[in-house]
Amino acid sequence: MGTDGRGSPAGVRRAGQHGVVLGAAAVTVLLAVAVLAALTALTGSSVTEGMRHRLAGDPRLSLSVSGRYAEGADEKADGPVRAALQRALPGATVRVEEVVRASSPLTLPTAASAQGSGTAAGASGEPVAPLAVPDPQRYAELTQGAWPSGTDQVALSEGVARRLGVSVGGTVPLVKANGALPMTVSGVYRQSPGAEAFWRAWEEGASLKTPENLVLVSRELLRTTPALRDELDVQWTALPDPGRLRVEDLSGLRSRVERLTGGDAGRAVFRGAERPLEALRASSAIPEALGELGSPMMVARSGMLVPVTMLGVLSAVTMVLTARQLTEFRRAELLLQLARGAGRARLLGVAAAEWALCTVPAAVLGVWVAGPLLRLLEWWGLPVEGAAAEAAGPAAWAVAGTALVLHGCAALLPVVWTADGGERETPSRTARRAVAQRAGADVVLAAVAVLAYLQLRQYQGLLSPASDAVGFDPVLVAAPVVMTVAAALLLLRLLPPLGRALEALARRGRGLVAPLSGWQVSRGRAGQGAPVLLMALALAVGALTTTVIAGEAPSDRDRAAFEVGADLRVTGGELSPGARYGALSALPGVAAVTPLVSVQGTVRSERTTVLAVDTAAVGALATSGRMASGAWTHAVPAVRSDLERGSLSEQLGQLGQSGQSGQSGQSGQSGAGVPEHGMVLEGRPAAVDVQVSVASSEPVDRTGPLWLSAQVEDASGLVTSARVRLTPDGVSRTVSLPLGQGVLHYPLRVTGLSLRNTPVKEYTRPTLELKVSGIAGAALPAGVKWADVTRGVYVATGLGCPGRADQGQSEAVLKAGVCEVSQPAGGLLSAVVRGVDPQVGVPAAAADSFVLSSGADTVSFALRPGGASKAVGKGAVVPALVNAAFLRETGYEVGKEVRLLSDGEDQFGLRIVGELSDLPGGAGRDEPQALVDLRALSGARAVAGLPPLVDDAWLLAADSRSGAERAERAVAADPRLGRVRSVRAVAAALAEDPFRSGRRSALVLSLALSPVFAVAGFTVHAVGSARSRRREFAVLRALGVRRRQLAGVLRLEQSVVVGFAVLLGGVLGVALAAVVLPLIMVDGGGRAVFPSLELTVGWGWTAVVVAATGLGVGSVVLLLSRMLARVDLARELRAGENG
Repeated sequence: MGTDGRGSPAGVRRAGQHGVVLGAAAVTVLLAVAVLAALTALTGSSVTEGMRHRLAGDPRLSLSVSGRYAEGADEKADGPVRAALQRALPGATVRVEEVVRASSPLTLPTAASAQGSGTAAGASGEPVAPLAVPDPQRYAELTQGAWPSGTDQVALSEGVARRLGVSVGGTVPLVKANGALPMTVSGVYRQSPGAEAFWRAWEEGASLKTPENLVLVSRELLRTTPALRDELDVQWTALPDPGRLRVEDLSGLRSRVERLTGGDAGRAVFRGAERPLEALRASSAIPEALGELGSPMMVARSGMLVPVTMLGVLSAVTMVLTARQLTEFRRAELLLQLARGAGRARLLGVAAAEWALCTVPAAVLGVWVAGPLLRLLEWWGLPVEGAAAEAAGPAAWAVAGTALVLHGCAALLPVVWTADGGERETPSRTARRAVAQRAGADVVLAAVAVLAYLQLRQYQGLLSPASDAVGFDPVLVAAPVVMTVAAALLLLRLLPPLGRALEALARRGRGLVAPLSGWQVSRGRAGQGAPVLLMALALAVGALTTTVIAGEAPSDRDRAAFEVGADLRVTGGELSPGARYGALSALPGVAAVTPLVSVQGTVRSERTTVLAVDTAAVGALATSGRMASGAWTHAVPAVRSDLERGSLSEQLGQLGQSGQSGQSGQSGQSGAGVPEHGMVLEGRPAAVDVQVSVASSEPVDRTGPLWLSAQVEDASGLVTSARVRLTPDGVSRTVSLPLGQGVLHYPLRVTGLSLRNTPVKEYTRPTLELKVSGIAGAALPAGVKWADVTRGVYVATGLGCPGRADQGQSEAVLKAGVCEVSQPAGGLLSAVVRGVDPQVGVPAAAADSFVLSSGADTVSFALRPGGASKAVGKGAVVPALVNAAFLRETGYEVGKEVRLLSDGEDQFGLRIVGELSDLPGGAGRDEPQALVDLRALSGARAVAGLPPLVDDAWLLAADSRSGAERAERAVAADPRLGRVRSVRAVAAALAEDPFRSGRRSALVLSLALSPVFAVAGFTVHAVGSARSRRREFAVLRALGVRRRQLAGVLRLEQSVVVGFAVLLGGVLGVALAAVVLPLIMVDGGGRAVFPSLELTVGWGWTAVVVAATGLGVGSVVLLLSRMLARVDLARELRAGENG
């Protein structure tokens, strides 16, 4: 193996001849492998950690086995059940809990049903299920009282306690078909964070719709109560820890859980042994939860692969450029050896040895560098989710192999071609043919770019059909890259005209440098296309990356505001609705407060949600600043300016306009708004004082308990109830109905009165005469009278009213009803009422706490124009703003009037006065929704005899960014106010989603390294370009051109190329960001983010990237221009040199 060039040793020694280019090739391969291996590991770890994070917060991640409870049987079955659960969830740490619960729901009468909400006898109230949990403090926390003990105590959730209007020490009946069980409320609880999966499993097992309706009791109560002990289930619930799950484990986990839940659970648990439990069954929503992870994981992987693919293309261009320069460097030597008779195999072997000596170690080193690179990102505070530990895995070696194959093909195939036939003459092309070919290529590139854009438009918000097959969305990944490359190649056509313009400009002078540089650029003699493309791609990636990073935070705030509905959203709490307004409005940093109320119904058989807010309180907040994209404080509702259709402020004003609504069947009537309803109370009363008397046809001690309730509406439209017990002795007296504690939202008005008579089995059905002489501090408005608005009983026939024969009535009406109603002289209301039939009653001992869940024991009164009957007309009409889905699904248009139905019964009308794209804080995207004024809604429900609505939440608008933070801290510090969700917290959660955090790290890595690729590639190009023109420079030197002038030619020539590439890349990146980002930014479900992404160009960082790249390349040009302008005249001009 001597110096004759045979074998690898000679090739190794000859590698020093091309040390600069081979070194550049090695650096390029090392950099490409390290970056792409790091990004590949980051992609995998980001998806895995995102999957684990999503499952850890999913309340459906549980597996339950339940069976019929029998004394002692649960202890025998405990071991086999736990073993079966562990078999179904192998490899995971499993927490198993056992509870005993009622097998079917019972009923708790709600406050609404007590006031006459039922529409038919026998309608159910609040469905609940008694549940005995060992150590309940592990799953819930008390807000009031103590945990239940004994056989007569229960603990209620905050939501149920609020709807029932009870607190600790109160009595509630658990109603079954065969009677009621009076229970004392020992405590009020709320679920502990992190226990959601257990609560959901228990709720599903009890056939409930919400875990709020689980009533905690002692195990002793369930075992010893005869009405319950024969209908009990024991349930084991397993909660796996997803911290060790891998993506490839999901399909196996899903299949094992489906086998257990879809087959014979008893056989799977006991494996042929004796079964101590009957009716054993298994249930789980784990398959559903895992199925829903497919789209988020695919979206996350696709989002990560966009910067990976961008850098992959950039790396490929850089490697091909360095490989091409290596080929050009040794072309003359190869031709000389070919002329001397060297064989093709030996030439290829020498070239391969030279190439492998530098690139293979670089590729291996790149794999090992990927880990430290990721740890460096982690040191900078960027999330890498454990990717550093997996950086040297199989995927990294696959990346290294791919890079070596690409670079090797680019470097060695020209050697094979040259050795095979020498330099082939390029056939000459006519000018017309060349123009036609370039035009054809341009048309193809434009078509490719347009096709990629159309594909993104077609699948905007959707995963393309090929996604499931490849594990990512190929359209989402490839289309931006294709558009970027095609656009960059098209814009390269501008370089020759730029050179000709420079050349023409330079001819006006007398120097040599400018014309010569312009001539080189205009004719492409220096091979500027590849380096310009490289730099343009690098800067486009940088500009695109900075735009994504700059736009993510404002987009997160917009999405969070749409989800929350306002700056802050407060739910739950211990305070009464009336007192909550004063407490929340007094918080620091709060500009406005409104309750949020929702009503469910149907319009043209389409499920519709009606949302109500106090438009008078929030209308002034609908300003351009609060409705701007990325705003820190928001309007209420938090509508972004591009989602409104018209002026939101004016539309909110229309919702709250006072006026009479059509209550006499005149459905076209204008002026719909807040109907005249209720009697306004003067001053700031703490109680409603009513002058009232009630007489019974039966003796006082033979008449069931009587309760007078008043519905009181505050200034926002929120209605609360106050009640007092009456004595049916016919004596007129003033009774006081307390309004609760706290600062109420004055002024108040009484919108409804109701009388409830508890039926007692041992008594006779009473006839009651109710007289209301007056309400202190309130006057009856002109033109209205108190009228009977009891739902479900529209005529007195069948009630057995005095003086009525009830002829033609097929059966008696068991519900309470009004026989007649009038306005006495000097009074407000006089009514004859028939109590409920005692056959649906209870024993006298339980009468004080018993309430019919259907509301059949209650009659209701409200103010109506002229005291019109409730059966006349269609009821009130409320102005409404509707979303686009409402118009699309129902087929109505703006200006039309529609009716909202519930269980087939008319509720109230909606007059469509405007449209919004969607309603923030509502039922969700693409669900038909309407927004109304709360006072108008309360008025419409009052005159229709519908029960008052409870507040779902409270929306708070902050006066500033810091004010929102102060208010959030204040609510969090006072549990009595409830739980708070803020735009800040939701936006932070979106930003910290592991599915997205890896993409952010990838973007930062792309931003930092894309200029490095540009500098490295351009350096190789500059060196190669100058060396390829050494003979040209030698001739110029021989003609008298000074070295300084040659350096100036190189400087100006490369500076033009650099400037053009910098400008091209910056403009291309920003333009592509404007076109592409709104199409590729999708949520976890693969849908386009809503509200849509508003373009936010990171001008500062974009300028930094452009300047850094320009300065880096410019520095290379300055340093190399003088060095490369040096020419050895004797050697370069010697005949025969260089082949």
